[in-house]
Amino acid sequence: SNMQMQINKRAWLKWGVISCGIVFGIALAVILIVPAFISGDFTQQRIAQIAEDRFQTVREVGPVSFHWPNRVTISYLTIQRDGQDTDAPIQCEHIQTTVHLLPLLFKKIAIRKISIRQINYENRLLVRDLATDTFSFDRGVVSTHAHLTVNEGPATIKGVIDLLQKRPAFDLSFEAKDVHITQDIPVLGLIPIFTVKDGETGGILSITGSVRGNGLGKEILNKELVADVKLDVRDGYIRGNKVLSSILEILGEKDLYSFDSMKAVIQIRDSKVYTQKMDMQGQIMSMNASGVAEFEGSISYDALVKLNKEYLRGDIEKIAGLVLKENSLPIEIRGTTKNPRVAIKLEKDNLEHIVKGLVNDFLHTSKKKRKKEKKNNAGSLAGY
Repeated sequence: SNMQMQINKRAWLKWGVISCGIVFGIALAVILIVPAFISGDFTQQRIAQIAEDRFQTVREVGPVSFHWPNRVTISYLTIQRDGQDTDAPIQCEHIQTTVHLLPLLFKKIAIRKISIRQINYENRLLVRDLATDTFSFDRGVVSTHAHLTVNEGPATIKGVIDLLQKRPAFDLSFEAKDVHITQDIPVLGLIPIFTVKDGETGGILSITGSVRGNGLGKEILNKELVADVKLDVRDGYIRGNKVLSSILEILGEKDLYSFDSMKAVIQIRDSKVYTQKMDMQGQIMSMNASGVAEFEGSISYDALVKLNKEYLRGDIEKIAGLVLKENSLPIEIRGTTKNPRVAIKLEKDNLEHIVKGLVNDFLHTSKKKRKKEKKNNAGSLAGY
């Protein structure tokens, strides 16, 4: 029986070695043969096809390389939206995707993770180091949670995008800190105070919010768009904004408005942008405003402009001093972003008060003048 046990042991050992050999052989075959089976041409064609199917606007897919076992690198991707300037496409560089291995063995690409080193969005935004923490792509629906850097500021974005619809549908929430504002960051253009044509805007932006709707680019501005956004800008400046320029003109100031901070709460519903509150603190003036702007451009805002005493001069000082104890002017802004009408909103009583005040002021100064003249005359007679 001892002999029998040794024979059994040897049999088991033999089978063990054979099994290990088979497993090792299969593993080796997979490592050596499968990468040849999943050729570079296949990945190149398949990825180009996916890009064209999902995004009609993909103009160019750069060289694609496959790294065993499951990484695919696309050197660049160019997206050109129809009707856009040819010199400002969306350019993605060094896109790396981790794919599920099993579907890949059957020549199907199922993406598990994506990282993109850099996206230049039409020379308006620079996104770096986008990496997905979670990512799924199922029947045209992308669901993701990603972190990235937008114009030097760290950001996160999460939500769902349905690419199968004619106009892609999305439901996203986002957060970003210390984003450097450039001329035309897409979101800011929705706030009339940041609409500039030939001017410039700057500052450091922090933003949180959520947005859902259909369409990409300019198509996004439709009835379905719903957003809730909180903005915080520090060390900012705006030049060439018609609304602000009109207010500054009333104050006898130049076109550039610098501010220390701006906080705003904004809602978008039914093709309208509601600024529930906006608070700007600056040296020349501070402003509290609320109101509504429509996508077509018409605006209706009410603001209280608080003037800094040091910067007041001339008639505006008299008006502000007489109308309100706190050097504040109530202002209403109507019309459109391109052609705003800015008016000081004064009650009838206040107007009478101003007129009286200016008359009294005039009488007061001429009284002083006459006294002075009398004094001078008396002095010169005494000298005789």
